[in-house]
Amino acid sequence: MKTFVALLVACGTLAAAHSRPLVIQESARISTPDASYPNFPVDVALDVNDALLTLSRFTPSPDGDEYQDVNDTSVWWFRRVNGAWTAVRQIATDRDQYYIWNNGLAMKNGVAALALNPLRIYEKRNNDWVHVYGGTGGGDDPGDSVAIDGNRVIFGGSSGTFKGTLIRKLPTTGAWQYEATLPGEYRSGDDEQFGREVDLSGPYATVISPYSEENPGDHTPSVAIYFDFGGGGSSWGQNAILNNSPETPFGDQVQVRGTEVFVSGNEKTGSFVFQRQSTGQWPLVERLQPLASYIGGGRAEVMRKSDLYVMQLRYDYDRDANVIDVYLKIADGDYDHAATLVSSDGGSLGGFAICGRAVMATCGDQACYFQLPTSLAQPAPLQETFSGTTPTGWTTSAGSSFAIVKSGASRVLRQSETASTAIHTATLTASNWTNQSVQADVKPTAFNGSDRWVGLAARYRDTGNLYYVNLRSSGKVMLRKKVKGVLSTLATAPLPVTLNRTYRLRLEAVGTRIRVYVDGAPLLDVDDTSLASGRAALLSYRTAAEFDNVIVSPTPTATMWVAGLPERTMDRTWTLTGPGQWNNFPGVGAYYAQTSVAGDARAMVGTPTDAQSLDVRARATTFASGGGDPWFGAIVRYTDDYNYYYLTVRRGGTLSLRKRVQGANIVLGTVNMPVTAGQWYQLRLEAVGNQLRAYVGGTLRMEATDSSHAGGMTGIVTYRTAAEFSGYRAIQP
Repeated sequence: MKTFVALLVACGTLAAAHSRPLVIQESARISTPDASYPNFPVDVALDVNDALLTLSRFTPSPDGDEYQDVNDTSVWWFRRVNGAWTAVRQIATDRDQYYIWNNGLAMKNGVAALALNPLRIYEKRNNDWVHVYGGTGGGDDPGDSVAIDGNRVIFGGSSGTFKGTLIRKLPTTGAWQYEATLPGEYRSGDDEQFGREVDLSGPYATVISPYSEENPGDHTPSVAIYFDFGGGGSSWGQNAILNNSPETPFGDQVQVRGTEVFVSGNEKTGSFVFQRQSTGQWPLVERLQPLASYIGGGRAEVMRKSDLYVMQLRYDYDRDANVIDVYLKIADGDYDHAATLVSSDGGSLGGFAICGRAVMATCGDQACYFQLPTSLAQPAPLQETFSGTTPTGWTTSAGSSFAIVKSGASRVLRQSETASTAIHTATLTASNWTNQSVQADVKPTAFNGSDRWVGLAARYRDTGNLYYVNLRSSGKVMLRKKVKGVLSTLATAPLPVTLNRTYRLRLEAVGTRIRVYVDGAPLLDVDDTSLASGRAALLSYRTAAEFDNVIVSPTPTATMWVAGLPERTMDRTWTLTGPGQWNNFPGVGAYYAQTSVAGDARAMVGTPTDAQSLDVRARATTFASGGGDPWFGAIVRYTDDYNYYYLTVRRGGTLSLRKRVQGANIVLGTVNMPVTAGQWYQLRLEAVGNQLRAYVGGTLRMEATDSSHAGGMTGIVTYRTAAEFSGYRAIQP
């Protein structure tokens, strides 16, 4: 991911933002205008304050004859007035028999195009939408991809070869007429096939072909790029062909904007950005990859662009739902993941349309409308390791006893007062945000009485207004809120709470979703709209406790990789280097095995990022005989074989935190620890800002400050050791 810089665009200035995407929920929802059509919305289009939404209903033949099956389509016009969307009227209908075709919609600058087989075009005249081109009955050129640019419409229908059909509005008469056909790969005429994705931008047009019957093994899928040399339909010529390859495995989505072409890829690659150079070549210049790319988020289900953004619909592992990622161009060829659009009810988004900063998307049986803010800037994450002598930047409550002390391998913030009946708080002054995730290592050391607790708060305004989670001596974790002094319990779960044990506790308040994690596992998840903003805080009630390694970020947990996902072989997803022999065993109890004891072996996975936390169980099955000190361990911020941080568990009985810089190995810290072949060790290696932390069994064993590596991938590593790894989970906290 790249650091954000300010970007000036035609419709205004977008301020600087960070590579953590802003999470945005819808501001309005639209329900069906006609309940007799059970499928709503099927597709959407958006043009400022106008929207088109498709409804459909399927009627099977009473006698089971599929040739008599019917699909009815109804297209409705909605208008937005004073922020509210209202149905105006039905503007089109379509009826397919036997062949149940997909439909598509597009709107832009007072023009609407409906892919209803055949294509229809409407113009907005005198505050109404008027049909100006195309048939009204069934056709045999089906397709659902349609786009508008200026006075042209491109339609991806197909009754034979893959192609795009261009329709143009004549400047002299205002009439719309056929202009050109832009063919893709060859396919014989098959009435049961429909066209694929096409797009149009200025003098460039694109046509994607998923396969070729003429040359079935010849680089398909492929994207044909056409250029308009001027002078009418005969002036369109093929400018280039972008070919599928092992390095660029194309999906089925394509968009063009100016001299950039965007093509979807797969989980490992993300989507591709190609840019035309002065030489006429179209090299790959960027990839669009969210942090969840490797676990299903790298494949764009739908891709759309506007003058401001490129957006992709993809699966999000942490939400278990489809979301829309917003990418913003920050420099020539460079894009940043600036925002993510999510449904407030936790459901999946579907097909969507963009107009400026507005987005309309299908979401269940409704349509969701999003309005992106002028600035997508986010506050930078905050981290507190209590390395000083006093808790600078924290406001502590009267009567509390917060102090920084040395405890084990680290300095911590200790609250030692237990007699008072007041809730003791330490509030992080600089964290007054809307979206907020608060994480800390929390260790209760003494309870005064029964059902006492220690915890964290988000959106803390004062003692009468906050969300908070607590670990209770009665053996449970509880999520609660106070609003105007009124206490409510939102959720609870059983959890043994033991004195002098460190818990990694996390509370997220992002949008209306409030989530709780303990030791990396999600335990509680609710929706609530009571409190919109506030600060992060540490809390205790009649409990002595220690707090350490506080991380406050504006985004929820982002999982980069988790063990147990369906994968055929490690080389399908992982980057493997060195002479190791790797294999994976998926399913319940999934683990990875490296069986060679000859030299070093590394396996890395996930989209590169800056802040990261890796948890993994690991054990040596065989240490190489002879001299040296064989070892196994974990990697963070890997950029190549010569640059990364790593934690090693060594046969000689030590745990060592190290870095590799331009091939040189440098020790950052070492502690003694008994090491036995065959024994499992729970390792956690974190890199947040310039802070590195190494844990074993949940206990912090070493920490270091270093700025050699700013970001990279996570992974596992061995040296002259055969080892097994399980429970792999890499996140951005």
